[in-house]
Amino acid sequence: MKEKDLTFEDKLWKAADKLRKKVEVHEYKYIVLGLIFLRYVSFAFEEVKEKLKKEYRNNPKLEKILEDKDYYLSEGTLYVPEEARWDYIAKNANKPNITEIIDNAIELLEKEYPKQLKDVIPKVYTKANLDYHDLTYLINLFSQITFDKDYKSKDIFGRIYEYFLGKFTESEGKKGGEFYTPRSLTKLIVEVLDVKGNRIFDPSCGSGGFFVAALEKLEREGIEKDNLSIYGQESKEFVWKMCKMNLAIRGVEGDIRWGDSYHDDKFLDLRADYIVSNPPFNDSNWGRDRVKDTDPRFKYGIPPENNANYVWIQHYIYHLSPRGKAGFVMANGALSVGGIEGEIRKKIIEDDLIYAIAATPPKMFYTVSLPASLWFLRKNKPEHMKGKVLFIYAKKLFKPISRRQNIFTDEHIAIIVEKFRMFERGESEEKINEVGFCKIATIEEIAKNGYVLTPGRYVGIKIDEEDEPFEEKMKRYSEEYSKLLKEEEKLNYKIKEVFKALGWEI
Repeated sequence: MKEKDLTFEDKLWKAADKLRKKVEVHEYKYIVLGLIFLRYVSFAFEEVKEKLKKEYRNNPKLEKILEDKDYYLSEGTLYVPEEARWDYIAKNANKPNITEIIDNAIELLEKEYPKQLKDVIPKVYTKANLDYHDLTYLINLFSQITFDKDYKSKDIFGRIYEYFLGKFTESEGKKGGEFYTPRSLTKLIVEVLDVKGNRIFDPSCGSGGFFVAALEKLEREGIEKDNLSIYGQESKEFVWKMCKMNLAIRGVEGDIRWGDSYHDDKFLDLRADYIVSNPPFNDSNWGRDRVKDTDPRFKYGIPPENNANYVWIQHYIYHLSPRGKAGFVMANGALSVGGIEGEIRKKIIEDDLIYAIAATPPKMFYTVSLPASLWFLRKNKPEHMKGKVLFIYAKKLFKPISRRQNIFTDEHIAIIVEKFRMFERGESEEKINEVGFCKIATIEEIAKNGYVLTPGRYVGIKIDEEDEPFEEKMKRYSEEYSKLLKEEEKLNYKIKEVFKALGWEI
């Protein structure tokens, strides 16, 4: 399957969606994704089992080897007990007690892998408003998933899994970028940070896309996945479960906790080597009044209630280890906004924590056309990078895969990453700078530009209309106008009071 309109996954969605009229979305998504999970782990298990059969075909202990779960874990998949295997479920799909069979399959997996799966896959099948005919339909549907010999099964299944997750967020009317980060962005950030091992942390981890991208990079480079310690926090219970499942299908453990990063930091003492994230954009009503002045995260100031962008940015800085690097997606407004946020940005720039900003094309997110930027931070820059920021204008580097979505190809990612490597190696600015695409700017230059971090301003793009989309501008203007009206009302009241004190009524 190539990167294009997701016709294969779309057919699965449309078929499964026929049953949604019987159950609410919040319940239906657990039913469908639970079945996809069971199908996925069984397929991966059977794949490794066949491999073991070939490798140990002459070994008298073959039967014992085939049931040894350590062999499967070493291959990056889970051992699946017999009554939890998809073949067993499919064989019994027509039985009236199929709901009990599925719930039992989940319990068996929980017992095998309590750390990864305890209370993660919801046992909802016996309680759901679906009869066994409905479940038989879904089981037969997912049994029909076939694989082209030219594609790795895990990639296909991963895409099905992620596509369904994206569809559920879309059907519930939420921003797709809220907890579903496009693969080309996660891959680019992980490549730029050059994740090798040690501690990786995402305090808004969604379904775990950054962790998957990091694990895939390790696999490509022949690095043991156990070298990577994974930490994540997610505020939505459903999505937290998805992240746990997403790691489990790859045979990986991670410390993923459910909680609100704004007010309940589950990893207060963690200092990570890599921080990766795609937080909610422009999150308002985030709970500023619940934050104490002594909160150690807000060294540069507490951001306003109407926008949490700089809550996240300071959260990342706080959790970086002394030699740590951060790469994250951020709404474009954070590049140039004024007020309290502008002051916070100025202090962060003056403390020399930003080492690169990249502008991305619009339509990178499946369900939102909002353009975004990528920020890269370091606690301690190498000597030759101190006082400098790399700006990349990558808005023209994209490939449309549908009318609604653009991606970075591997070639685009390689072009961008090479500029970072040149900067890190200390190559001359003459080699790195490229009009209209790339420029190294000093903090002094940034200060002259009012501490604005819009890449187009530095690389030679005079007019960059996409830096702040219309919706974002209007939201900001309306908030500013509302604030001015309130100030005008207060001022008018004070003037009236002054006149009244002088004996004049207005």
